[in-house]
Amino acid sequence: MLTTVTAGVHQISRGVNSFIIDGDAGVVLVDTGIPRLHGSISRGLAEIGRSFDDVLAILITHAHLDHVGGLAAARAASSAPVYASRGDTPAVEGRVPMTLPPFTDRVRFIKPVFALLPGVEPTPVDHQLDPGPIVDLPEDIRAIPTPGHTPGHLSYLLDRSGGVLLVGDAAVRSRRGDVKRGWMNRSTPQFDGSIRRLSEQDFAIACFGHAAPLTVDAVAAFRRLAISFDEDGS
Repeated sequence: MLTTVTAGVHQISRGVNSFIIDGDAGVVLVDTGIPRLHGSISRGLAEIGRSFDDVLAILITHAHLDHVGGLAAARAASSAPVYASRGDTPAVEGRVPMTLPPFTDRVRFIKPVFALLPGVEPTPVDHQLDPGPIVDLPEDIRAIPTPGHTPGHLSYLLDRSGGVLLVGDAAVRSRRGDVKRGWMNRSTPQFDGSIRRLSEQDFAIACFGHAAPLTVDAVAAFRRLAISFDEDGS
């Protein structure tokens, strides 16, 4: 299902969210979902009058099956370069195993379940990102390091509509509209530091890997979460 978050930013939802950033020069994809999501991305592009031929780049938030499972197919269909963090590149390329979600550290019996999940086709990463603007893309997009969910998790901030933050799995939105760590994550200095870093940015809209977007004053919700860390001593 394709929904428009704001002008030129579209969300494709099928159990996990991928995003299309549409600009004058072409399209940037953010995350590619599970392997079977490839058709949904193709249909989503067609709905806005685009195709894989228009894809200029594929940005990855982090190396987990539900975010890079469709990466190999998307790269093959578009010939677009892949961008990922230095920390998660080895997992995207299949040189090391993907890390498990942080909650498995406290629910250890579930680790064997993750071992049964299908593998991801390794995909070369063309550009390993450092923090800051992604200078070779036509859109004004900044990479923000948000480690914790994975060692190299990235969020992306788009300078459009007052700022659009693409959070990946660095946080989730509750049904009430609050921002939470999410049950897949756990409180660590590294993870909570990433939330604090996001709360210091300027943005109006936040888009999540597994939740509906926050479209009004989203940064305030992140700041409330960061303040709560001080209040509960975490």
